[in-house]
Amino acid sequence: MTLEATHRYDDIIAMPHHQSRTHARMALRNRAAQFMPFAALTGYDAIIMEAARETHQRLILDEDAQRELDAKLQRALEQRGSRHRLAITYFRKDNSKDGGDYITAEGVIHLLDRERKALILEDHTVIPLEEIIALDDLDKLGDGEDADIVSERAMWCSQARDGADISWSYA
Repeated sequence: MTLEATHRYDDIIAMPHHQSRTHARMALRNRAAQFMPFAALTGYDAIIMEAARETHQRLILDEDAQRELDAKLQRALEQRGSRHRLAITYFRKDNSKDGGDYITAEGVIHLLDRERKALILEDHTVIPLEEIIALDDLDKLGDGEDADIVSERAMWCSQARDGADISWSYA
């Protein structure tokens, strides 16, 4: 195929570009915006991400574990003046889906709010008493033990999330 010279538009090729008398010329930025990608389903990605986010069911401690937890909590409240650092694992309900997640907060107890039935740490973290599943005094642990307890709690919570039938007891 060969290219042949045509002279079909020779009469208009040298003419000046048309400028409208009624419409102002569009800015280059606005002209470029016409060709930007268009998201027809605005918010769809956020909905998909929310549906994919995992939540976990609240675990219930057996009676022995609950007694041990109550005793540990009582000791921690009695020793509040000595400012022991605690690791408190508790369930936090999800506001938008069924279930929730397990959080481990580390800190010093500031007060027990009997009206709200919650522990308040010095960093203003509020922990509902009925949601606490584990409590450890980090100051009484040996070197490296706090990491072991946190990893043990994480393993236990992940097993429970996977539906394993486990009951927690303190050593």
